[in-house]
Amino acid sequence: MMNVIIHNLKTPHKIPLKILRKIIFLYKKMKYEAEVFETKQNKKFENLNLNRTKGKKKIDEIKNKYKFLNREMSSEHELLFSSISLKPEIKVENILEIGTFDGANAFLLSKLFENSKIDTIDLSSKESDFKNFYNRKHNVNKFISDRDNLLLKSNNIKFIEINSVKLTFSQKKYDLIWIDGAHGYPVCCIDIMNSLKLINEKGHIMVDDISLESDVNHRMYYSIAGFDTLKELEKNNIIKLNLFYKRLDANSNCDKKKIKYVALVEKLR
Repeated sequence: MMNVIIHNLKTPHKIPLKILRKIIFLYKKMKYEAEVFETKQNKKFENLNLNRTKGKKKIDEIKNKYKFLNREMSSEHELLFSSISLKPEIKVENILEIGTFDGANAFLLSKLFENSKIDTIDLSSKESDFKNFYNRKHNVNKFISDRDNLLLKSNNIKFIEINSVKLTFSQKKYDLIWIDGAHGYPVCCIDIMNSLKLINEKGHIMVDDISLESDVNHRMYYSIAGFDTLKELEKNNIIKLNLFYKRLDANSNCDKKKIKYVALVEKLR
């Protein structure tokens, strides 16, 4: 099998492009070294004095208690939250989540930061973008009911229906902000800029689904908008930017162009 793949890679003109890409992906998947990526990830945590191993232990304890948190959407951002929560010198009293989705992440935050107050915001259910994206079109009412019931399980969560761009009028300050709303232009850029205004000194901003390059720029799902915005801010010495692998499995990291990251941002001024 390996000889066939290698032979085909040497004669790409004989293979349809779609099949060639699949062959290359499978070849890279076979060569993937998970321990290399995990070592790099651990080092990224260590560079910021965060303990990924202890963070994972705390997450596992919470997920053993609340089984519904074990889901496909889980990623390394949870370990970042958990590792931050283990540092007593980092005071997290107020948290803002941009993009509530099904409420599971807000619930997790409420267990990691039990003494904090969490504001989680999402679009009004009446808006077309809420109804038509993220597989909600045919079950909007059930989605809302399940989300609201979950959020009610924690008394330190406040859910607010608002378009995140209106945070430009907010004056409230936060110690931790999680940006997981629309990923494309212009909303992602606006969310980042608003968060810089709302974050407390020494606070942390985290941004989900950062792509360094992409053939697709979708205003909701896939875009380099977040990366472009963060790099421009970094270039102008406004932020310190750290990127963590979103996931460590072969499917997520075989193709360098498709690797996604979680950004951890500290405002410098």
